Amino acid sequence: MKNITRIIFPMLLVFSMLLTACGGAATEPPQPTEAATEPPMATEAPGATESPAATEAPVSGECPAGVEGMALEMWSPFTGPDGDEMTALADRFSSENPCGVTVTHVAQPEYVQKLEAAAAADQLPAMTAVRAINVAQLAARNVLKPFSPEAMAVFGDVEGDLPEDLWNVGMYKGERYSFPLDVHPLVMFYNKEMLAAAGVEEPGAEPWTREEFEDALAKLEANGVTPLSLGTAFQAAALWQALIRQYGGSLANEEGTTATYNSEAGVKALEKIKELRDKYTPEVSGAGDPEVNVFKQGEAAITFHGPWWISDLQKIDFVGFAPLPTIGDQPATWGGSHQLAFTTDDPTTQAAGALWIKWLSDNSIEWAKAGQVPARQSVRDDPALAELAPPISRVAESANIVVILPQVPALEPALWDQFGAVIDAYLAGDVADLQAALDEANAKSQQVMDENVSTYE
Repeated sequence: MKNITRIIFPMLLVFSMLLTACGGAATEPPQPTEAATEPPMATEAPGATESPAATEAPVSGECPAGVEGMALEMWSPFTGPDGDEMTALADRFSSENPCGVTVTHVAQPEYVQKLEAAAAADQLPAMTAVRAINVAQLAARNVLKPFSPEAMAVFGDVEGDLPEDLWNVGMYKGERYSFPLDVHPLVMFYNKEMLAAAGVEEPGAEPWTREEFEDALAKLEANGVTPLSLGTAFQAAALWQALIRQYGGSLANEEGTTATYNSEAGVKALEKIKELRDKYTPEVSGAGDPEVNVFKQGEAAITFHGPWWISDLQKIDFVGFAPLPTIGDQPATWGGSHQLAFTTDDPTTQAAGALWIKWLSDNSIEWAKAGQVPARQSVRDDPALAELAPPISRVAESANIVVILPQVPALEPALWDQFGAVIDAYLAGDVADLQAALDEANAKSQQVMDENVSTYE
């Protein structure tokens, strides 16, 4: 999941759609893409639709006025097997809903650029799935449209069933632009055999406390195994963002206008990661998640990464799944979210799309098979989740400790593009004064954030 407003003549806009080249680096954070990071769940073939929860699917109630028989197209960044799952769900909704609304799912590589180019050429679909980090940017560029009263009426009183941070992701300048479908938090993978041999009790649905985590590392080391596999690049940066929050800090202020990661908490979080690497982990660095490969090969007992690795790792008998431990002072983890949004402001079309959004949210236990944690608390509490997606059920409550950045256009790349290099350099031993390095990076982030105000306002 990786990280421009300009005036372009109409012919160039059409050309840009074909090349999908409008401003890629500025719109995607330095995270793995869906296609590369969300492989199919081992127990389900792509597109499978039968499950114990399937009988709860049909849309109920009266159809909103004028929606009968409407056909909608939805774009998404789901270009891997998760896209197959979404297509299957769209097909199922289309065949089951009593209003005759049909949804066609279209996976779009470089979806942000595609949406912006399509908006300029007046060729947008009715709706789209969007990463949380892109909601404000696309709203500011008028690609996403505010939810109409007609759409909100379809959802009913669902806000209380969602973590506040995830629900607030959809708000921009006082209006709702998206609806949360899932959350993908940084989680812990562990070797059950190594833990058992060292006398360490497996973690449960709640995060290990700091004492439990440190006790486990000590026992694993005493038993002659490598306790941790911690790398650099995405993993280190995501872990640092989790730990800065665990130590009471933040990346930015609540309004998203001031960078704040050069704090005591920021320094402490990065020092802790280096301490863990120096003491407990093998030498592993670079992009491509080599730290996960070390874990897969049975050369380390624990690693941390995104849930997109679950479908691959659950094929290995010794792998267990748990929330990120509380390494700092309070539970918190890094994470993102996929949200559902409209690219049309037609109230009838939005009402039809809201039927699909509500159905998908109500049945998001099925989406868990694609390697995502459902946003809805009631879905995460459903006993069927443990049967349909056992690993997701083990990490599901991570949804309540994920901290999402404020909805400010291009905020995440403004931050990550600066602190990412400092993290890698410090872990490599190339930074003598960590506070000074973070101060410099924080100042650069602030400069980009200030420039973004004029770019997007």
